[in-house]
Amino acid sequence: MLRHLMMTLLISITAPIWAADNHFPPNFTANYTVYAKGITVGEGTRRLSRLADGRYYFEAQSHTVGVAALFRDDTLEEKSIFELIDNQARPLEYVYNQSSSRKPKFVHIKFDWANHLAKNIAPDKPWEIPIENGTVDMMLYQVILMQELQAGKRDLQYRIVDKGEVKTYIPRYLGDEQIDTGIGKLQTLKYERISENGKRKTTIWAAPKLHYLPVRVEHEERGDTFSLVLDTVEGL
Repeated sequence: MLRHLMMTLLISITAPIWAADNHFPPNFTANYTVYAKGITVGEGTRRLSRLADGRYYFEAQSHTVGVAALFRDDTLEEKSIFELIDNQARPLEYVYNQSSSRKPKFVHIKFDWANHLAKNIAPDKPWEIPIENGTVDMMLYQVILMQELQAGKRDLQYRIVDKGEVKTYIPRYLGDEQIDTGIGKLQTLKYERISENGKRKTTIWAAPKLHYLPVRVEHEERGDTFSLVLDTVEGL
């Protein structure tokens, strides 16, 4: 349960990018701490960079720490490789690699835009599904969210490839709020997303000062609440 909620936080925060180039986030590195009941249970990093061939690379790494690591030795590496075409982000490849003391998980999705297909080529559970233009992966939508908010968009809706199907995420704007982070108090826009079955709720706080980087994320599930809070950031 702890592993699931922590990893959900680190990938939570889709529709095509419609904004101009100058709304796209610059390269950045952000470091976070995960808390449960006021106790540190994990640490994570997100990094956006442009590759030499012009493609983009967005990655996240996380691991359990402290008391949590005594019970669950979990690490997660996740990445999205994508390109910009006419100022729209289009996923090319997505990898999710979770090393766990109990249940490891590996997903490797390639996007075949010539045939409009998303294919999980991981050997243990391959699948293939049709996709429409504007469909993205679980990592890329976080970058798109930052760009859309920077461009002034407030009504958000995303189509995401998740567990062998395309799901629609609709974060609901709750208003502005000032919150505490590792780099001080920040003014933020607050969004909430409730799962289709109503059993999970994710709330994010995105800071205009940092190109609308999510600086706090809370995930509630089965009566438990975990919080992801920004510690440091470079590039924004």
